[in-house]
Amino acid sequence: MTARQPAPTLACLAECRRSKGVSLSQISEATKISRRYLEAIEQGEFKALPGGVYGVNYVRQYARAAGYDEEDLVAAYRQLAPPEPLEAAPQAPDPWACRLRDSLSWLFPIRSA
Repeated sequence: MTARQPAPTLACLAECRRSKGVSLSQISEATKISRRYLEAIEQGEFKALPGGVYGVNYVRQYARAAGYDEEDLVAAYRQLAPPEPLEAAPQAPDPWACRLRDSLSWLFPIRSA
Protein backbone atom coordinates (compact mmCIF):
# COMPACT_ATOMS: atom_id res chain seq x y z
CA MET A 1 0.00 0.00 0.00
CA THR A 2 1.38 3.40 -0.98
CA ALA A 3 1.82 6.05 1.67
CA ARG A 4 -0.40 9.05 1.02
CA GLN A 5 1.06 12.53 0.84
CA PRO A 6 -0.43 15.18 3.07
CA ALA A 7 -3.08 17.08 1.17
CA PRO A 8 -1.80 20.36 -0.23
CA THR A 9 -3.62 23.57 0.49
CA LEU A 10 -6.76 24.07 -1.55
CA ALA A 11 -5.04 26.85 -3.48
CA CYS A 12 -2.60 24.45 -5.14
CA LEU A 13 -4.60 21.21 -5.51
CA ALA A 14 -4.74 21.42 -9.31
CA GLU A 15 -1.08 22.37 -9.62
CA CYS A 16 0.04 19.54 -7.34
CA ARG A 17 -2.14 17.06 -9.23
CA ARG A 18 -0.69 18.17 -12.56
CA SER A 19 2.86 17.90 -11.20
CA LYS A 20 2.15 14.21 -10.49
CA GLY A 21 1.05 13.74 -14.10
CA VAL A 22 -2.59 12.98 -13.24
CA SER A 23 -5.35 14.58 -15.28
CA LEU A 24 -8.88 15.38 -14.19
CA SER A 25 -10.13 13.05 -16.90
CA GLN A 26 -8.18 10.17 -15.35
CA ILE A 27 -9.60 10.93 -11.90
CA SER A 28 -13.10 11.27 -13.37
CA GLU A 29 -12.82 7.89 -15.08
CA ALA A 30 -11.42 6.20 -11.97
CA THR A 31 -13.97 7.66 -9.55
CA LYS A 32 -17.00 8.08 -11.84
CA ILE A 33 -17.34 11.63 -10.48
CA SER A 34 -18.33 14.36 -12.92
CA ARG A 35 -15.47 16.58 -14.03
CA ARG A 36 -17.36 19.70 -12.89
CA TYR A 37 -17.46 18.37 -9.33
CA LEU A 38 -13.73 17.62 -9.45
CA GLU A 39 -13.07 21.15 -10.70
CA ALA A 40 -15.23 22.52 -7.89
CA ILE A 41 -13.15 20.57 -5.33
CA GLU A 42 -9.92 21.96 -6.75
CA GLN A 43 -11.27 25.50 -6.74
CA GLY A 44 -12.69 25.20 -3.23
CA GLU A 45 -16.23 25.81 -4.51
CA PHE A 46 -17.87 23.36 -2.14
CA LYS A 47 -21.32 24.89 -2.65
CA ALA A 48 -21.33 23.25 -6.08
CA LEU A 49 -20.98 19.77 -4.56
CA PRO A 50 -23.95 17.70 -3.43
CA GLY A 51 -24.56 17.98 0.28
CA GLY A 52 -24.12 15.57 3.14
CA VAL A 53 -22.24 12.33 2.75
CA TYR A 54 -22.10 12.70 -1.04
CA GLY A 55 -19.88 15.78 -0.88
CA VAL A 56 -17.61 14.18 1.72
CA ASN A 57 -17.38 11.03 -0.39
CA TYR A 58 -16.49 13.02 -3.55
CA VAL A 59 -13.69 14.80 -1.69
CA ARG A 60 -12.47 11.51 -0.23
CA GLN A 61 -12.44 9.78 -3.63
CA TYR A 62 -10.66 12.72 -5.24
CA ALA A 63 -7.97 12.62 -2.55
CA ARG A 64 -7.53 8.88 -2.95
CA ALA A 65 -7.27 9.08 -6.74
CA ALA A 66 -4.83 12.02 -6.62
CA GLY A 67 -2.69 10.29 -3.97
CA TYR A 68 -3.38 12.70 -1.10
CA ASP A 69 -4.24 11.95 2.51
CA GLU A 70 -8.02 11.64 2.56
CA GLU A 71 -8.52 12.80 6.13
CA ASP A 72 -6.62 16.07 5.58
CA LEU A 73 -8.71 16.99 2.57
CA VAL A 74 -11.99 15.91 4.19
CA ALA A 75 -11.14 18.01 7.26
CA ALA A 76 -10.57 21.03 5.01
CA TYR A 77 -13.87 20.32 3.25
CA ARG A 78 -15.78 20.08 6.52
CA GLN A 79 -14.24 23.31 7.73
CA LEU A 80 -15.00 25.27 4.56
CA ALA A 81 -18.18 23.65 3.26
CA PRO A 82 -21.46 25.43 3.85
CA PRO A 83 -23.36 24.00 6.83
CA GLU A 84 -26.23 21.66 6.11
CA PRO A 85 -29.63 23.29 6.74
CA LEU A 86 -31.60 21.64 9.49
CA GLU A 87 -34.93 20.32 8.38
CA ALA A 88 -37.95 20.64 10.62
CA ALA A 89 -39.24 17.34 11.92
CA PRO A 90 -42.61 16.41 10.44
CA GLN A 91 -45.52 17.25 12.70
CA ALA A 92 -47.70 14.43 13.93
CA PRO A 93 -51.40 14.93 13.26
CA ASP A 94 -53.38 16.41 16.12
CA PRO A 95 -55.19 13.44 17.74
CA TRP A 96 -58.12 15.60 18.81
CA ALA A 97 -58.69 16.89 15.29
CA CYS A 98 -58.71 13.30 14.00
CA ARG A 99 -61.21 12.26 16.65
CA LEU A 100 -63.47 15.21 15.85
CA ARG A 101 -63.31 14.49 12.13
CA ASP A 102 -64.03 10.80 12.70
CA SER A 103 -66.89 11.45 15.11
CA LEU A 104 -68.58 13.87 12.71
CA SER A 105 -68.13 11.74 9.60
CA TRP A 106 -71.49 10.05 10.09
CA LEU A 107 -73.17 13.46 10.22
CA PHE A 108 -71.56 14.77 7.01
CA PRO A 109 -70.96 11.78 4.76
CA ILE A 110 -68.58 12.32 1.87
CA ARG A 111 -69.84 10.97 -1.40
CA SER A 112 -67.54 9.94 -4.17
CA ALA A 113 -68.56 10.85 -7.72
